[in-house]
Amino acid sequence: KNTEWPRGDIDRFVLAGLEAKGIKPVGDADGLSLLRRLCFDLAGLPPSPEMARRFLANNSPQAVEELVDSLLGSRQFGERWGRHWLDVARYAESTGKDLNVAFPHAWRYRDYVIAAFNKDKPYDQFIREQIAGDLLPAKDAATRAEHLIATGFLAIGPKGLGELTPRQFEL
Repeated sequence: KNTEWPRGDIDRFVLAGLEAKGIKPVGDADGLSLLRRLCFDLAGLPPSPEMARRFLANNSPQAVEELVDSLLGSRQFGERWGRHWLDVARYAESTGKDLNVAFPHAWRYRDYVIAAFNKDKPYDQFIREQIAGDLLPAKDAATRAEHLIATGFLAIGPKGLGELTPRQFEL
């Protein structure tokens, strides 16, 4: 019913759902609120005062698009979103538990994950490299090293090294 609020097909779809429930959409966020939301969502950090000044002074119709592109291109984007994958992988820098042995090169796997997010590596390739990176063909030594580092997924995380039943250690 409201023809002024939606800007595209997705907005119309969302608006139809809202109107079906008798809910009206709220107004657009002011510039500073939008900046803060985008910074926290994409980079996990508040905007710097200089970033806020630049964004609020930018009257270009592409200002938001430029901000999103810069946040997606920042290292903080990979750190923010890569940490969710590191949680899934149970990333740890030591075995933990009863006998705590450090993984001195665990940072290599962490950095691989961050770089994969920052390079927008395709998900299927990301998974293949972690599960079978040592078996994948590589065009050069650097790619081969990256594939081997990716297999850190298979070894990283807490383990009980004092386990007497080898079958349980495998799981």
